Amino acid sequence: MLEKHKTIAKDIIDLAQKYGAEQVSVSLAKSTSFQVDVREQKIESLQESGSSGIHLTVSKNKRRSTVSSNDFRTETLAPLIRSTLQALPYMGEDEFYSLPDPKLQGRAPGELEFLDPDYDKLSSAEKVNIPLELEELSLDADQRLKTEQSFYSDSISYMVHADSNGFLEGETKTIYSMGISMIAEDIESTANGTSESTNVGRKQTDGWYSAARFHRNLTPSKEIIEKACQRTLRKLGAVKPVSQEVPVVFSSEMAQSFLGKIASALMGENLFRKQSFLLNKLNESIADAKINLIDNPLLPGKLGSRHFDSEGVEAKPLVLIENGVLKNYMLSTYSANKLGMVSNGHSGGISNLILKLGDYTEEELIASVKNGLYLTSMSGQGANIVTGDFSRGAQGIWIRDGKLAEPVSEFTIAGTFAEMLKDLKMIGSEIDERSSILTPAFKIDKMSVSGT
Repeated sequence: MLEKHKTIAKDIIDLAQKYGAEQVSVSLAKSTSFQVDVREQKIESLQESGSSGIHLTVSKNKRRSTVSSNDFRTETLAPLIRSTLQALPYMGEDEFYSLPDPKLQGRAPGELEFLDPDYDKLSSAEKVNIPLELEELSLDADQRLKTEQSFYSDSISYMVHADSNGFLEGETKTIYSMGISMIAEDIESTANGTSESTNVGRKQTDGWYSAARFHRNLTPSKEIIEKACQRTLRKLGAVKPVSQEVPVVFSSEMAQSFLGKIASALMGENLFRKQSFLLNKLNESIADAKINLIDNPLLPGKLGSRHFDSEGVEAKPLVLIENGVLKNYMLSTYSANKLGMVSNGHSGGISNLILKLGDYTEEELIASVKNGLYLTSMSGQGANIVTGDFSRGAQGIWIRDGKLAEPVSEFTIAGTFAEMLKDLKMIGSEIDERSSILTPAFKIDKMSVSGT
């Protein structure tokens, strides 16, 4: 499949150049996926689908245009390419567009373990049985809980990128996921003298899932159920906390959300548009000296790994923050041209964003807090990477004397990204690997909690 797509990509480039294009880049992708959702021991939906797409960019005389199609046949693409080139003289000039420097392009060496060789061995019936088993296990877990939905999915994708520099490479990847969401009715409150009940009579939902490149690396069903039950039940009896400034321990999932916003502020596209609070901050101290952040695309089996970015620039590890000092932005060719810099292989965004591990388990992070918040969920759009302001709706568990106490909800946490990075002084030692953002839990020394 991959070699076939490489041949198609090369033929398209040759055709576009024949019609007069000066620079050509093309990306082809094809995927096959399976998804099954189960509710009350019945299949709610089952989909086996395939998708394909091609994106072709042609340029001439500093003008460019892009054409897309899900039909890879030359007889279909030829008239599209001709009409696109005929329209180029009417496009505005863009002096910053170019293909990457050929010296930067290439395939990073090494085996990154994208492809599960056993992908085709699991039958459809066996796949359907996975969420059925998850739900069946949940029935014996706790009488207060009901299953909202369980699921299983897998996919295999083929991607090829080529351009008129002569770059022509492809990758094949598999990914699997399975999980369950659960529901429990909040029938009593654990309100104390300083808080008031907020959730009596409401339904609480939560769950857990697993995701991996290889089927054998998925979390066992029993462990998923245990985690889903624990996460759902811990929400029962939630109260609204008193407004105050306290330390906040970010669970690994919330740490991923926070660092995802930091990554957006480090992307070249946001920087040249002046939409980042980190603009013009290179080589300045922006975080506590314990903070070391790197984007590493060369980790075998991880979800964000790649040999090259979406422009064919060779993938290499990139230090972003070193001992609290901002060292690099993440740049594509276009954003680098706009900023007067050089692409560092980040067309298409992050690969594996990694916060260097600290020395503390999550239990030790919690134990370090006398009065504060263990943050488990955030909502809303209040994380503004332009101004640096941070204010989001939140849920979690209050910490008293180093121990988890009552669940809390219906409040906001607030601060600024600059303050939070400076106050991030305790980092966990365990990573949640279900994402391309690989970060442990961490503690921020002081944030505003707005409740009652």
